[in-house]
Amino acid sequence: MEKIEIKKENWDESGWFEMKIESADVAINTENKLMILVIKPDAFPKKVEILEMLKAKGLHIVKTVTKDLPLDFVLGTMYKNLPEGIEAETAKHFNSDSSEIILLEGGEDIVEKAVEITGKKTKPNECDPETIRAIFGENFLREAGDGSQYSRNAIHRAKDEVERKEDLEKFEHLL
Repeated sequence: MEKIEIKKENWDESGWFEMKIESADVAINTENKLMILVIKPDAFPKKVEILEMLKAKGLHIVKTVTKDLPLDFVLGTMYKNLPEGIEAETAKHFNSDSSEIILLEGGEDIVEKAVEITGKKTKPNECDPETIRAIFGENFLREAGDGSQYSRNAIHRAKDEVERKEDLEKFEHLL
């Protein structure tokens, strides 16, 4: 595999990468400043607007992949410690439609940029109103069969550098 170096001069003025990238061309490792985001099924119809918001924040889209995420991956890898009632609701949610996996490049402060534009909190109604979670997530709580409460926040992202590296390792085989 030939490795490519991601440099600022490879991006056009709108923030899109100027050369065609095949998945085998991008060397994914935890030391580069790449990050995974996942647009969840309920926000999938709004993916164009979400991608535009990411670009406006200075994050560069290296690759996107539309996938029906395997349920064992969603419950066993992405959300492995959910309460039982919320696990069942999550299973129904991800089983219903596709998700968009996004590989981003954004420099040394990629996690901070992503957290700022997606929302600092998990619940959309607790996020700043101009964030992806506030705009495209559900601003009300749902109740699971066991009485626990949850909300759908539109996008999965790492909250810190440790999670960024973990997500790159978890999602690499899906890109």
